[in-house]
Amino acid sequence: MPSPTYQQYSVTTTLAAGVATVFDIPINGCTNWQIILRNTGATNAVTAATIAVSSLGTLFSAAASITTGIPLAAVTSLDAIVGSSQPCLTARLTLTSTSGTTVSLEMVGS
Repeated sequence: MPSPTYQQYSVTTTLAAGVATVFDIPINGCTNWQIILRNTGATNAVTAATIAVSSLGTLFSAAASITTGIPLAAVTSLDAIVGSSQPCLTARLTLTSTSGTTVSLEMVGS
């Protein structure tokens, strides 16, 4: 695993209606990291979310459902997803919106 350094990641994208969209977020060995998810769409909710982590970027843990704050209404943010003392190479966030919406993700870690 690479040496942990300060990392950041940001993306904004559209979720197609009813399609699970996968985001592989580069944590790059950071021990402590935080992901913020914001539904930037005007009307539709994010209706499902899961997270899994990978130590080396190939094998992933079983996906864990994120239930607190889901469904995530339009123009709102989810409480931070925090990895504390949890080094990994990649965090895989999978999002679904039954009717489609736009989301923004930000991650910072060290």
